Amino acid sequence: MARIAIIGAGMAGLSALQLLAAQGHEVTVFDKSRGSGGRMATKKVGDASWDMGAQFIRAHSAAFTAQLQQWQHYGWVEEWNMTPWIADAKGLHPSPDTVLRYVGMPRMTGLSRSLLEPAAAFIASTRIVSASRGASTGQWSLSCDDGKTFGPFDGLLINTPPQQAIPLLSAAPQLAAQCEQVDMLPCWTLLLTLPEAMNCAADAVFVKQGPVSWIARNSSKPGRDKKQAWAIQASHEWSRQHTDAPRELVQQELLSAFFAALQQPQQQPDTLWLHRWLYAIPANSLTLGALSDIGQQLVVCGDWCHSPSLEGAWLSGQQAARTLLTTLPNTAEEPL
Repeated sequence: MARIAIIGAGMAGLSALQLLAAQGHEVTVFDKSRGSGGRMATKKVGDASWDMGAQFIRAHSAAFTAQLQQWQHYGWVEEWNMTPWIADAKGLHPSPDTVLRYVGMPRMTGLSRSLLEPAAAFIASTRIVSASRGASTGQWSLSCDDGKTFGPFDGLLINTPPQQAIPLLSAAPQLAAQCEQVDMLPCWTLLLTLPEAMNCAADAVFVKQGPVSWIARNSSKPGRDKKQAWAIQASHEWSRQHTDAPRELVQQELLSAFFAALQQPQQQPDTLWLHRWLYAIPANSLTLGALSDIGQQLVVCGDWCHSPSLEGAWLSGQQAARTLLTTLPNTAEEPL
């Protein structure tokens, strides 16, 4: 049995955890946030809640399709049975798409918590700022921003945005150089509830013009709170142009665009929450699956290593774990 550290409890890190723990290794997961999930994040205020990052999960590959079906059997995800609409120059109209979309139960973070269960330990609210490998021991030690140290670990897996991975890769400058090639896009997200429910047939809308790109009635998803709650995500291009804009300006522009896209009279929300995802999605994924330094038992993963989606993150984590398993003693790779 080896001791392994995973930095980052997003989908890729949790995907890797499944394989590593199944092989009997002791895995400790670290995350700078209070909970798990990364962009599978949830916000709750009073009797309303929102999926504030990833809005749904879909599959393109046979492997991930099978995984979603298994998670559905476990009750960890459920199909979001809705027809998305489109808001464009022609107005608001239903989309012809027939994609199967799933959501975590009873919210997106519910899936991440289920995936986290095999971890030997989850150390939250801990920002790891450096990772070093002993020349004589060949083991990793980690340091966080308050001076605490953790280790030793036989293997290290990093699942963070590339900009946050670079400071952790002083022992592997070639991997840091690959991280520098990735451009991550921001996304402003506005969450709200309204005093009066809108008479709108659309539960989800792809917006093709203006600052907003996506609107979802979060309460239409299975297992969610009944209070009508809306999540509005700005386009990545608009978010980049307004990355450092005053929050009041961002909030007002997104609010106006929300009502305009749904063709509804404007109301004053009774709950408002604005969040900026600085590293929301890769503009240019590396399409390598994962990065590795096999000699140092070091792997790096994330959707930015594979493709920009939760499926891409899951596939990246699978590849990273399989690579790491080949470097650890007394392990045998099992078929998916």
